[in-house]
Order: sequence, then structure tokens, then C-alpha cells
Amino acid sequence: MRGTLYFLIVTLLLPLVAGAQTAAQSNQDPHRPACTTTRCRKIESFLKKHYCGASPFGNGSDDGCDIKSVERPQIGVDVIAEYWCEWNEKKEADECKQSGQPSSAVRALLVGELHRLGLPLKADGETHFTVWKSAHSGWTVAKAAYTRVNGAELDLCEVIGIIDEASHIVVVRKLPFHKTNVDVPDVTDWSLVDLADVESDGTEDVILQGDGYEDHWFEVVSIRGGAIRTIFSGLGYYL
Repeated sequence: MRGTLYFLIVTLLLPLVAGAQTAAQSNQDPHRPACTTTRCRKIESFLKKHYCGASPFGNGSDDGCDIKSVERPQIGVDVIAEYWCEWNEKKEADECKQSGQPSSAVRALLVGELHRLGLPLKADGETHFTVWKSAHSGWTVAKAAYTRVNGAELDLCEVIGIIDEASHIVVVRKLPFHKTNVDVPDVTDWSLVDLADVESDGTEDVILQGDGYEDHWFEVVSIRGGAIRTIFSGLGYYL
């Protein structure tokens, strides 16, 4: 009888323990902190509606999701420059193509930031640019990404910045010059997803995608009165 009672207690407690472990793991995920406030849930709902595919997806919590590819930012955002990369089976490497170019002033700002992040002056890799100009706010969001593949080694350096109409740049995300393994990189790569008013308050926010090795998530950066801060991190998936 005592053995039977013990078995029943263990059987009842196991789901609770598993749930507690899952919650603890979720709270420990630096890219997916607990989303408990009304504001956080509103942003999360907006992202799910516009940028999420299948859910749940991959590993992690049940509200994780596949990340849909957005071909163009919202209406009112002028795409001045962009690039895309495709895998070349013969070369066993990504091949990137550039469409459009940043102005000389924007290019100089971005390249200057890359050098401040450690990119050698005579680096012989490729640098690609994404530049979006917002008609709503008047500012520009731009990314410069340097890459060089040398066998199994990958050199990376990236910067994403907000540039105002006076040509002042504020760095939003950066990846200092780093050498890593081409198949298992140990860095976080950042992509521009969209510019959108995620809180319906008449002000645009920058929506980003963070990509670590087998880990992908959203972050939202708010720009209010010249102050820039991250107001959301989460969703996405990991493998």
C-alpha cells in the first residue's frame, strides 16, 4: 500500500516539476525574458500577427514561432539599399548581392563605425549595406555587414545605426570584428525586419531579428525623444 501511494504521489508531481523546470528555463533565456506586462503582451501580439509563421515551432515555449521573411518594410519606408544572400552549393558558401548603394555620407558613417569595431583598414572581404529612409520620422536606419570566408574560418563585423537628418549616428546593434567557425559561429548576427508602430502611439520602432547558432528571436527598439532602448525581446525559435 505504501509503495502504491508513493507511486501515485510521484506520478502527480512529475508534471508539476516538469512545468517548473520549463518555466525556469524560460526565465533563464536571455533572449526570451518572461512577458508579463500589458505593454509586453501588446508588442508580442503585434509581432505574432505580422512576422510569425507556424507556432509552436522548433524547441522552447509553446508561443515560439517560425519567422516569416518580410520582402519590404511598411509603406512610407524608402529602401535605398539592400542585399540578400543565397547558399552556393559548389562554393559551399553564401553569395551576397547588393542592390542600390548608400550615399557617400551614410557609407562613411557606417564604415567608420566598422573600423571603430576593429575592422582592419585593409580588410579584403566584402561589405554590404541596407539603408531605409522613413518618411514618417525623417530618420534613416542603416546596416553595414562585413564578411570574409577563409576555409573553415569566417570573419564578421556589423553595425546597425539610426542616422538623423543632421547626419548623426546612434548605434543600435553591433558585432565587433570577430573570427569564428563558418559552420558553428559563436556570435549574434542582426537583421533589420521592419519599421513599424508596434504600440499604436504614432511613433515608429525598429524591429530586429537576432540570429545566434540555432537560435532566432525578435527584438524591438524604441526611439522616443532621442532616447533609444530595447522594449521587447522574445518569440522566434531555437533548435
